[in-house]
Amino acid sequence: MTKIHFIILFLSFLIISCNTKNETKENKLIGEWSKIESELDSDRPSLFYRPFGIGFTEDKIEFFNGFKRYDQDTISRKRELNYKGTFTDYKIKDDSIFIKNPFNENWEFKWKIKEQLTDTLILTKNDTTFIKLQRIKTNMNFNFDQIIFSSSGCYGSCPIIDISIDNKNNIYFQGEGYVKPLGFYESKIDSIKSKYIFSKFGKANIDNLLNEYAVGHTDDESITTTFIKDGKIIKTIHDYGKAGPKELIWAYVPIQNLYTQIELDSLVNDEPFYPKLHYYTFEKDSQILRLEKSESFFLWTEIKKSKIVSKEFKHKYSIGFRGNYTYWGADPNENRKHQYKIDKIESDGKLFKFSFKDHESIIYDLGYNFIERNFKEADFKKKTKYD
Repeated sequence: MTKIHFIILFLSFLIISCNTKNETKENKLIGEWSKIESELDSDRPSLFYRPFGIGFTEDKIEFFNGFKRYDQDTISRKRELNYKGTFTDYKIKDDSIFIKNPFNENWEFKWKIKEQLTDTLILTKNDTTFIKLQRIKTNMNFNFDQIIFSSSGCYGSCPIIDISIDNKNNIYFQGEGYVKPLGFYESKIDSIKSKYIFSKFGKANIDNLLNEYAVGHTDDESITTTFIKDGKIIKTIHDYGKAGPKELIWAYVPIQNLYTQIELDSLVNDEPFYPKLHYYTFEKDSQILRLEKSESFFLWTEIKKSKIVSKEFKHKYSIGFRGNYTYWGADPNENRKHQYKIDKIESDGKLFKFSFKDHESIIYDLGYNFIERNFKEADFKKKTKYD
């Protein structure tokens, strides 16, 4: 081997070694990471605390809590949500992680990698404050093809919305208060966004979650999420104050903010009648079935797709309205007007007759019995003085 051949071989070895070292460092990051909570974190009230998690691909970093801030509208002077999704670009230089700020597109230093093993990662900003994370072993498990997410509002200006998304990428949305836009809308989104939202709830392992979570303080919002499989409600989770597991909290982020990232087509009116700041109830004799907010919106979307028919039937249930008792305040959407004034709603579970004071009645044929498919007799409770 000549001297020149040796030099070429040596330089090639150095280049390969450097590339391998850099690739190994970045590849070791690829995956999802969750902050290891300290006792101090677990003692913080949920009103001020959200679980921290990040994920890495080869060129993107995902912040599970998303990139969002509130900007002041220059005309109305009101706060407006500025949401930039959950992903941005990142790069590694030496032991430092830089991300592209999604609000101004500038690269900025985020963390220094203090230590990394196979399943643990320690990040620092200034060698005094450390974030210790553990690798998330993803357990994808979902058995649903439609998700309905609803938020109630709170003592303050928490958004009041309903959004339904199915595995065919169809969207129904209602902005009821403290959001822009207000009103009822529909949309069609791309399958990438849809699959991402479904995968986030899949990682939350819905089948193993409780039906109800709650924090110990007042004045917070209620999140209700209903999961549908083959047109049937398989689970509804009521989460007061976002007290659920961190994977569930992370799943809320993209669906709750989806309306800010898609084109929405306005629905001319909200027929069939949907009550403002109230949820549907089914009343039978002295018994009542109280639907959650997300279940009420699911029923509305089903009736929305129903045929209008002309047939008489013997009603079994009277449909009533239960108040949104989480939100206390003036109607944040007072300009929304119903097309007709409601008199009463009657149903046998399959047919829904809406009677109006200033218009002839409308009968919708759902095509199946909503009560028999989704609920049991035990779900009906005795009426109270609050019903």
